Amino acid sequence: MPVRFRGATIGLALLAGAGVAVAQVPPNSGSHPQDSITHAPPPARPLSQLQLTPDQKMTILNAVREERPKASSPVNFVASVGASVPPSIELYILPDRVLAQMPVAKAVKYTTVQNQIVLVDPTTMRVVEVIQ
Repeated sequence: MPVRFRGATIGLALLAGAGVAVAQVPPNSGSHPQDSITHAPPPARPLSQLQLTPDQKMTILNAVREERPKASSPVNFVASVGASVPPSIELYILPDRVLAQMPVAKAVKYTTVQNQIVLVDPTTMRVVEVIQ
């Protein structure tokens, strides 16, 4: 019985070693295609633009204005849909009542620029909506 156990242990050790060796082979190095398959999660899909109705925009505008005022971002930033937001600009979470009414707004944050509310996709740091 001890001989079988020793043989099984050696066999498992050899298989485990082979698995580690295969994992160290770089992709496309002549190994089998199955050896280089990785299962990375798909990248997060960035928002290109929110489709807000005029009423939803007004709700956001009023809720942000009623909340304690946030400092305005520097004037040298021009807010337009698709523009990159400088990392120095502070972003804020929309007020709770907006998020309760518009679940899609949970994916964005906002800042204020020249009396405008600028909605930003925090994953891409791009402007998705400007509310004037």
